[in-house]
Amino acid sequence: MIAIIIVVVLAMLAIVATVGILFGSRQANVERQLAGYQKPDDVATVPTGPETAIVQRGVDLASGIAERAGLLQRIDRSLEQADLPVRGAELVFYVPVAALMVFLLVAVLAGPIAGLVGAGVVAALPYLYISNRQRNRARQFERQLPETLTLLASSLRAGFSLMQGLETVAQEIGPPMRRELQRVFTEVRLGRGVEDALGDAADRLGSRDLAWSVMAIKIQRDVGGNLATLLDTVADTMQKRERIRAEINVLTAEGRASAVILSLMPPLAALGIWVLQPKYVQGLFDHTIGVVAVCAAVVLNIIGWFWLQRIMDIEV
Repeated sequence: MIAIIIVVVLAMLAIVATVGILFGSRQANVERQLAGYQKPDDVATVPTGPETAIVQRGVDLASGIAERAGLLQRIDRSLEQADLPVRGAELVFYVPVAALMVFLLVAVLAGPIAGLVGAGVVAALPYLYISNRQRNRARQFERQLPETLTLLASSLRAGFSLMQGLETVAQEIGPPMRRELQRVFTEVRLGRGVEDALGDAADRLGSRDLAWSVMAIKIQRDVGGNLATLLDTVADTMQKRERIRAEINVLTAEGRASAVILSLMPPLAALGIWVLQPKYVQGLFDHTIGVVAVCAAVVLNIIGWFWLQRIMDIEV
């Protein structure tokens, strides 16, 4: 009976979360486009979607705690870089609530340990998805940047202005570059300078290559010169750096594979022993020293994983 009640509550929570996210996505996009053009005193707190008063108070409370801890701004930035139409306030509320519901459900059906594992998985999956999407989008943006600069240089040679050239490139290039350029156009139409809008795009995406490109455009505006030739030089440098990155990835592939294998061997070996001889593994959890040894092994395994990844991460 308790399990049925928990399942019903979880289903209702999922419906509320889905409706809130769907109806709040449009406002999230508008807020991001207008960010930086509002004074702090002009920002009004308007409910996003048909959320109940209790849920809205929960979202406000969770966002307030995350903001005081300095997490809300980083979460909003990650969501913006991942191009997800979700607000950070919604994420910091719905994820812990969903994890709590999963814990209660799994704890009733399979025990508290399984409940903790399930809750941890539910709490980690959204952030892992955001991080993976953010990383892939940034990598795709960096690959498109040299082509964008080359097309922009060709447009400038054809007699277009910088803004006209950017608009022409936006029609030829695909996402995510197209979306960022469209946002730059929107900001320029609202009165911002082209260099400032492009600089904010570089900060928003964390792209050093785009920041250097904007710096080159600013220097050219100050001292003069052929901007098309300058952009061709910058694009050629980026393409050479990308080839070096590809060569490094090939040379470090064996090391990365070794890191994965070495990190997976201890848990897989423990799982195999538990399947074949459960009493051997159960003995570790019957004594305090065994629990301490298991925790130490897990911590050391995680440290070793990050250490090996750090060794293989060669900055170019």
